[in-house]
Amino acid sequence: MAGTIQLRQLTSLRMGGAPVCYFHPRTEAELLAALEQCLRRGLSWRVLGGGSNLLVEEGTLPYAVIHIHAPGFDFIERKDGASLRVGAGVPTAGLLAFCRREGLGGLEFLAGLPGTVGGAVAGNAGAWGKEVCDRLARLRVVSTQSAAMVRHRSEIECAYRHADLSGGIVTEAEFELRPTSPELIAERMAECCRLRAERHPPAGRSAGCIFKNPPHGSAGKLLDLCGLKGRQVGGVEVSQRHANFILNRGGAVAGDALRLIRIMREAVRRQFGIELDLEVRHWPARSKVA
Repeated sequence: MAGTIQLRQLTSLRMGGAPVCYFHPRTEAELLAALEQCLRRGLSWRVLGGGSNLLVEEGTLPYAVIHIHAPGFDFIERKDGASLRVGAGVPTAGLLAFCRREGLGGLEFLAGLPGTVGGAVAGNAGAWGKEVCDRLARLRVVSTQSAAMVRHRSEIECAYRHADLSGGIVTEAEFELRPTSPELIAERMAECCRLRAERHPPAGRSAGCIFKNPPHGSAGKLLDLCGLKGRQVGGVEVSQRHANFILNRGGAVAGDALRLIRIMREAVRRQFGIELDLEVRHWPARSKVA
């Protein structure tokens, strides 16, 4: 399916213009058709999941957006033992609810994180010292080179907040979990949510952490030591609760966020000699990446 949509309607930061083409495939066949149309039209493409880790600029975006999100790719199937086969469009909250009911532990650290399974895999989402790739067994991936291909965990290079998909689009993931009592899973999830609520701003109009943590350090602590909490540019503000989050206070545009990000990065560079790398994904229109 193709069409036009403003990405501010689909991103948690509530920013973003219209891609030249928008697809929301429900099946691998529809996904392949979208990729083939992009190839025929000479369009590059970007993949959108839950929209929770994105900073998208306004205006006409010179690429197609392929939205892997429910409805579509939204199945969960328990396999033998403690294995789960999960569609990339399943919200992480839905996956965790299923795991709790079925007594399958190992992904509780994702509790409170927004987004989809596909996005969590592509970004190797993590918290509290644990990562999605720790529990990943295999992926099903679609690309222009292959209608569908299964990639085992040993074939996927995972790093901090990144999994190398070699240009493919995840349609499903299989996780190896462990039998755990539903009560213990619920307790662990509640504790993760409690810690997140204590340290992070409330969900909504934020894109999660802006910068990756530097080796052996905390981006949030460095930004806090620079006195950046509460710093504003236009309608965007550094969170008073956690300095590695920026909030859209209403009516903000991507240019405000990019200017504030440059201020944050320069302050840490000047005071500590550390160059912070973006964790949030920046989708430009015509300007340079932050």
